[in-house]
Parts: sequence; C-alpha cells; structure tokens
Amino acid sequence: MSRRFCTDPDALAARLAAGEIVPVRAEDWDGLAAGFQVVQAHDTGLAGELLLARHPRRGRSRRWVLIEEPDPDERVVRPLADEAAARALIADRLATYERMWDG
Repeated sequence: MSRRFCTDPDALAARLAAGEIVPVRAEDWDGLAAGFQVVQAHDTGLAGELLLARHPRRGRSRRWVLIEEPDPDERVVRPLADEAAARALIADRLATYERMWDG
C-alpha cells in the first residue's frame, strides 16, 4: 500500500478534520508548518522531535495534533480529540523512547 503524502494545506486540513493520520514528506513540511501553532516540543533522543500543536479546523476552533518524525524524511500529523488525549499520547511516546534508551 502506498502512502498518501500530503503537500497541500487545504488537503491537510480536510484530512485532519476527517480524523486521518497524515504523512508528510520532510521536504514539504516546511511549507505546511506555518499553519500550526506549536505549543510544546519534545526531543525524543531517537526519533527527532515530538511536537504538540494546534491546527485550524476549517474556520472553527483549533484542533490538537501531534507531529511525529518516524523517519528523517517524513513527518506524521496525528489529530487528537483534545489536549488531554494529546498529552497522554506524548507521555506514552516519551516513556517508550526512554525504555529504548535504557535498553
């Protein structure tokens, strides 16, 4: 199955509003990143930064997202229901990376 990378800000907004986890090529991320308000950045030590951000939801309130870096050439934008869900996922991810560091 090929990945449907997103390059267009409107398409990204629509896919996030639909609850889709959206892969973005790192080279395209710079052009899309301006549409996000980064609230927190966490260095994983293994897989780049985890970014907690807000993103507009087509003229309505801003939606929480987690931006992950599974590969140096890719970002994944994951929509989340609310801030609590976002922070819980960050805690889970950081705990996983910490266990990986510990061996």
